[in-house]
Amino acid sequence: MNNTSRRSLLASAAAVAAGLPTLNAVMGNGATPAAAADQYTSNTDLYTRTAAKEGIDWMRRFRIGAPVQLTDNVRGTSSPVGSTAVIAPHGGGIEAGTSELCLAVAGYTPFDANTDPADAAVSGEPQRDYWMFEAIANSSAQHVTATHCDDPAALAVCANNLYAVSLHGFDDTTTKKIIIGGRDERLKRNLLAAFTKYGLTSPAAQTAWNVTVVFAGATDPINGDDPANIANRTRTGAGAQLELSTALRQAMFGDFSGAAKRRATAGVPSTASPDADHFWNGFVGAVREAVKNHELGLDSL
Repeated sequence: MNNTSRRSLLASAAAVAAGLPTLNAVMGNGATPAAAADQYTSNTDLYTRTAAKEGIDWMRRFRIGAPVQLTDNVRGTSSPVGSTAVIAPHGGGIEAGTSELCLAVAGYTPFDANTDPADAAVSGEPQRDYWMFEAIANSSAQHVTATHCDDPAALAVCANNLYAVSLHGFDDTTTKKIIIGGRDERLKRNLLAAFTKYGLTSPAAQTAWNVTVVFAGATDPINGDDPANIANRTRTGAGAQLELSTALRQAMFGDFSGAAKRRATAGVPSTASPDADHFWNGFVGAVREAVKNHELGLDSL
């Protein structure tokens, strides 16, 4: 994501004129419901000016793992260096569904803020470092462009890891689409290969399963290649940014209308989302596998 926020292209003109959040933001199921320009120049600016609103309008959740000693002097095969952070800079009601996906990719069953993360750990999956900024209310007002993210925990999470995957949403309610960006070219290739393997492709086995997956273009304002982008603030100076359309995120949940309902229906088919299990499990499984392959030093080419 470059310094110019692409959310300016997606705002509701009426909401901008009135200085109010869009309807999607209020309902907690928005994609990128921001005004023409971010109201806050950084996370620090947001936190300083709205300190009394923490826990009411916004919150942040994160895990920073302790340093681990790695040895492999007696093994017959290589082991991956588990050092990938998963982040959602615009979680909660800003780019709905990215919080739940962040936790799932990081090795957890999506849980609320009152849950001990240990109780939500997925057996057999590594629990990775994560960071999320989540808008609880007034969602559109609290968008901070990823290149301006200076949250101390976010910086620590990314700086503590070799790689990062950053999850975002963009406003397209008609096409299921993933745009792969960021500076880590090998991780991007591994992600593309994994999405294809897990059936997130087009044409798919069923027309309803079609997902368009593309690499962001060099001049695309959401290509995530800026070194200042929080996804690239890792020990390698690179990460991957995944932009998911509203249509795809909606298809992953039986009920997309609020955070509690998203947590309860992630990957659960419903009349509104009959293939939620396919899209949820496919995306989460693909990203987890791509990350593991990347940590092993593999390349899909």
